[in-house]
Amino acid sequence: MKTNASSRKKQSRRGFSLTEAAMGMMLLLGVAGTTVAMTGQHVQLMNTLNSYSFLRDEAPSINILLSRLLQRADSYRIYPDKASAFSGSGAVTTGGTAVGLRFRNPDGTFAEAVVVYEPSGARIGLNLYNRTALGWGGSPDWTISSRPSAVQFSNSSGVLLIRVTGPDQDQITYVGSSE
Repeated sequence: MKTNASSRKKQSRRGFSLTEAAMGMMLLLGVAGTTVAMTGQHVQLMNTLNSYSFLRDEAPSINILLSRLLQRADSYRIYPDKASAFSGSGAVTTGGTAVGLRFRNPDGTFAEAVVVYEPSGARIGLNLYNRTALGWGGSPDWTISSRPSAVQFSNSSGVLLIRVTGPDQDQITYVGSSE
């Protein structure tokens, strides 16, 4: 009989008690709930960071390219659109989508370029056109950025202001030198 009772005690010790199982399940639910909450916060943080991707990634590149172009230019004029900039007529001081740049070459001649925002067409974005001996090309020489949703040039205060609006309506204003 003693043998039978001792074997029963060994069999009852093999599993967990109800209290131990309940504690384990509560601990597991706590870890799972914390993991879900942390994952939700991480997704929210990533969405916030991605909404500022234009300002974080594209805006510094636009700044470098525009500042180098404007530093090289001897003069600039703001135009309401690409056609006016190509013809050199109808300059404005605010609300322009194109700016004509004039560069002095080392041999004393001048070169011209136009930076224009094109909201539609083959190459949507902020594009640069160079004038050659044959005139203005039909397609841009290069695209400064294809991500802006709007670009506006103005010079109402005596300084060239370039306001660039990103795809999520975030805005940044660049300041160029005036001449």
